[in-house]
Amino acid sequence: MRAFWKHAQEIAGWLAAGRLLVTLDFDGTLAALAETPGQARLRPEFRAALRALAARPGVGVFILSGRALPNVRRLVGIPGLYYGGNHGMEIQGPGLAWRDAGAARVRRRLAAAAADLRERFPEGTGVLVEDKVFSVSVHYRNLKPAYRAGFFARMRALGAAGSDGLRWTRGHKIFELRPEGAPHKGDAVLRLAKKLSAAAAIAVGDDLTDEDMFTALAASGVTVRVGRRAGSAALYYVAAQAEVLRLLRFIAASRRQK
Repeated sequence: MRAFWKHAQEIAGWLAAGRLLVTLDFDGTLAALAETPGQARLRPEFRAALRALAARPGVGVFILSGRALPNVRRLVGIPGLYYGGNHGMEIQGPGLAWRDAGAARVRRRLAAAAADLRERFPEGTGVLVEDKVFSVSVHYRNLKPAYRAGFFARMRALGAAGSDGLRWTRGHKIFELRPEGAPHKGDAVLRLAKKLSAAAAIAVGDDLTDEDMFTALAASGVTVRVGRRAGSAALYYVAAQAEVLRLLRFIAASRRQK
């Protein structure tokens, strides 16, 4: 991985040409990681930078999150942007409202799985089970030490047993149950880039699920990971989440040069 700011001048020239799609993860990228999903907030200066970037001619801004679509739209709260929820299983924005049909077909199974998980891991364990309609998240950031061994043993057993048409994935302090074969973030980025006829794309993220969009854009875009990580498919990195604000302003300034 290369340090982004050491190559910023050459990247600026590339960003200035043609229609640009800017894709950003939310948790850990636009907003600092919180103890629970409900505590996450977008700071005002980040919101202002997103507005300024979206106002640049020829720029599409895509907020692509593992959160449910209504949730991420509410947290960002800026009209005119494109939003992706459930890692790209649902996308909305100007002239676009799309949902993966396969994910919609298994929503009852996912709801039943969420109910079962809540029984297995009640509130007192520190585990939070989140039903996101098209996926289920099991957050263990606040897992109490007394339940740690039992929790991971149970999750290993669930993963080994499998579930017809569903699969388990991992992220930052989270297990996620998703429809088998459902679109991921890489699919979502390519779908929207094609829809917008984008000549260039930049994607920024910090989690394991963001590796899908880094891989998808490996040959045709600029990919930036928040935090250096060995083995990441991202070409560049910035050191910390706070640097994403500088990055947003940098992209907007690059478009002014056009």
